[in-house]
Amino acid sequence: MGNYSEEKAWKRAEKMGKVNYLLLVGILAGGGAFFGLSILLAYVRGSDMDLFQTFLSALSFGVVYGYLSWKFTKRRYEKKR
Repeated sequence: MGNYSEEKAWKRAEKMGKVNYLLLVGILAGGGAFFGLSILLAYVRGSDMDLFQTFLSALSFGVVYGYLSWKFTKRRYEKKR
């Protein structure tokens, strides 16, 4: 069948469904990490930041990250089959 890890990753993603995967993996995990790191870096540098702008950037990043993660996870699974 192919590599077990690709199969396991895809089965987990498929079970979640595309919308839930996008929300949880993309926006919550990817976007949340982006937002947290942005705040941390601004704090360390001592610079001001616009929280709303950072939130929108993190949200955009999360959507793109979630979509690409879904697409590539599916592609790796199908390629290994």
